[in-house]
Amino acid sequence: MGIFDAAGAAVLRGDTITAEILAYFDFASAPQRVHAGFGPLSAGGHIWQGMGGLGSVSDIESAVGGIAPLVSFTLSGVGPEIANDVVNAKAEVKGRGCFVYLQLYDSDLTPLGGLYTMYRGVMDRLIHTATSADAWTAQLTAETRFSRRGLPPFGNLTDRDQQARYPGDAGLFDISAMINRRRPWNPEIPEDKT
Repeated sequence: MGIFDAAGAAVLRGDTITAEILAYFDFASAPQRVHAGFGPLSAGGHIWQGMGGLGSVSDIESAVGGIAPLVSFTLSGVGPEIANDVVNAKAEVKGRGCFVYLQLYDSDLTPLGGLYTMYRGVMDRLIHTATSADAWTAQLTAETRFSRRGLPPFGNLTDRDQQARYPGDAGLFDISAMINRRRPWNPEIPEDKT
């Protein structure tokens, strides 16, 4: 059975269906399940709390061509208590999972089918800005699980890391000098300084 079969059947009966974007953040101390609307919603066996229109999600792009685009989650209209969360962001947020789901509902807000995963990522940074003493905005960025797939497990692409793993290997000896620079493979060709 397809994920949208129940919604399709409801439309064929002439019912009105609605869609809601749900987000799950696996914070270290207290995971959160939220949606952008008002009041609690039931989906996937959990209760999702409404943000009352204060939250937003940036565009979710596909990871195409080796690019791992960032997704930003913004929460507006919060108080200065968010500053403490920003200070503790490394322990609470960094490297923890987050998900964005689509859930379809009938006119009585009964879920139609299961959750449809739209985005699966890893939380990275939590920053905040204050427009006044009582009006703060928090922004959480997340990246896909593929963002660091080119790196060796538990390592970096640096000469120091390479030497620790394979002493004498000169494969990364001038990697820092190569950033934003063209270097010809043939030593007979003069180097382009642009």
